[in-house]
Amino acid sequence: MMKNSSIKKRVTLYYALVLISITLVISLLLSFSISRQINVITKDTLMHAVQESFEDIDYENQIIEIDNDFDNYVKGVTLLVYTEDGVLIKGSVPSDFPGSVPLETGDYKEMETENHLWLVYDLYQTYDNGQGLWVRGIYALDDATDTLAAIHRLMILILPLILVLAIFAGHRITKRAFEPIAQITEGANSIQHGGDLSKRLPQGENKDELYALTETLNSMIGRLEEAFQSEKEFTSDVSHELKTPLAVTLAECEYILQEERPAEAYKESLETIEKQTRRTMSMVQQLLQMSRTINKDTQIERETFDLSVLAEGLVEELGYVAEEQGIQLRGEIEPGIEITADETLIMRVMMNLMTNAMKYKRDIPDSWIQLSLQTAGDFVELSVSDNGIGIAEEDLDQIFKKFYKVDKSRTRSGESFGLGLAMVKWIAEAHDGNVMVESRLGEGSTFTVMLPVK
Repeated sequence: MMKNSSIKKRVTLYYALVLISITLVISLLLSFSISRQINVITKDTLMHAVQESFEDIDYENQIIEIDNDFDNYVKGVTLLVYTEDGVLIKGSVPSDFPGSVPLETGDYKEMETENHLWLVYDLYQTYDNGQGLWVRGIYALDDATDTLAAIHRLMILILPLILVLAIFAGHRITKRAFEPIAQITEGANSIQHGGDLSKRLPQGENKDELYALTETLNSMIGRLEEAFQSEKEFTSDVSHELKTPLAVTLAECEYILQEERPAEAYKESLETIEKQTRRTMSMVQQLLQMSRTINKDTQIERETFDLSVLAEGLVEELGYVAEEQGIQLRGEIEPGIEITADETLIMRVMMNLMTNAMKYKRDIPDSWIQLSLQTAGDFVELSVSDNGIGIAEEDLDQIFKKFYKVDKSRTRSGESFGLGLAMVKWIAEAHDGNVMVESRLGEGSTFTVMLPVK
């Protein structure tokens, strides 16, 4: 039954049970302590009364005399004086006290009769004449017993009241403690049913554990909002990019189907359809490649390899392609740089940056691209510089977004879809690094990737 109840009810019940348990333990300890204290006080009172009674007994000229002011009743203690033979010579025995109780010095005895409970203490003193006297103290324990019983009855009456107060207080405390959770739940339901990820869960004023939890949840919602927004933009961009080639292909098909045309016209239309189809296939392949790469962030295969050798190989391999386009591709590579990373992904970074520079070159005789590699403390600094067309300042913050392209009229290749730099940024961050760019329109650009050595 407890498993199906709310946390609030369980906490209230646990709080009440703990408080009741503590109260019971304290009550038992208090009862035991009071009982023990009453017993100690009673015995101490009885003993002192008997001892002090000898002060009223004089011994002069070999004669024992009891003063006239000898008090037979002191602080609830009845005092009796006996000869050494046990004959009562002073005081009177209480009516309900048994008469044949032997005298035993220094011992406490409890005597129970039909109506009373007695505590008895005897003390014997010998004088110089060889004679002695007994003094017996008798204390009725009824008052102490009644007091203890009254305390027990009071505790029994108070315990139910404590139980009710404990449950009430526990409920109030738990209700107040769980109010932030109720607000968080209400906020979460509002976000869930409204579908508005721009909303955030309410945070309390106290910076406690719930505040930290809400802050974490709000951060998670923020990331979800960014992810959904990015996905929405991605879908929109993909649709837009696919719409153009498909529209061109459809238009060409409608054109050649309208009427009979010369073979040359059919050939031109088919070439246009082929070009647009290849463009579409190229974009789909890049999207698939990017999707496989980015979705494998937990499967990065890190290994230690010589980055310098890899960079030199790429400069040599792409040098021929660059030369055909009238571009001088050169490398300024520090030798022997080893790095622990995913070799395939790092190679993709360098390939994307260098091929991107080739697409945006200027038609000038001394066009160049340079790949630089050097160590910078615990990081490796990899940069690709060019004297190409450059990037406008207002575009610098946008170029790493998927499908973002600057002025399309300045793109030298129709195969650019704005995915290369997005992949570069993701790969750098997946390796706990970052990417930066410096560019001036009409002068060129420098992309710098910082990667930790390990």
